[in-house]
Amino acid sequence: MNRDIKIEVCAGGYADCVAAKQGGADRVELNGAFALGGLTPTVPVLKKVKRDTGLEVIAMVRPRAGGFCYDADEKEIMFAEAKNLLENGADGLAFGFLNADGGIDLENTRKMVELIHRHRGTAVFHRAIDVTPDIDAAVQMLIDLGVDRVLTSGQKAKALNGADVIAELQEIYGDRIQILPGSGINAGNAAKILEKTGV
Repeated sequence: MNRDIKIEVCAGGYADCVAAKQGGADRVELNGAFALGGLTPTVPVLKKVKRDTGLEVIAMVRPRAGGFCYDADEKEIMFAEAKNLLENGADGLAFGFLNADGGIDLENTRKMVELIHRHRGTAVFHRAIDVTPDIDAAVQMLIDLGVDRVLTSGQKAKALNGADVIAELQEIYGDRIQILPGSGINAGNAAKILEKTGV
């Protein structure tokens, strides 16, 4: 098992990022509106986090709560937010575009990956992957599109419950895309999830 462990904390704002830094985290996923499942953070918060913590910051790009099938106006907003975050210090972005049938929105995922990579950032497809009807087909598409990392709870509400699926994804695809377990991971179960999944 690869023991080169990197700890990412899902952060709901500046104070969370400071706490993550103090706790020894390597990276944060920065969100706004945590109560809504995490939405796009503001640029002033991003800039202050980068200035004061020096952490690697993956910023969420999500314009609203609910599903991940967006209309044309929402997509326009997302790409504008993405560009703004990248130009103001984000090390990468977490995003997810799905079609109405739950499959990966190839066109907009490709456009987002290209935008992120132009800014030398990390492209992370978030837990929208967990509501796709065929996770294997979805991960293969993300690999083909050049996505760097996929955040998943193994299509369960919590990563511990989806650990078998996460382990399988790691075994099959882990040499081509980084698999990042997320949702419900804490000090009490992180070691168990690592043992079960290898990530």
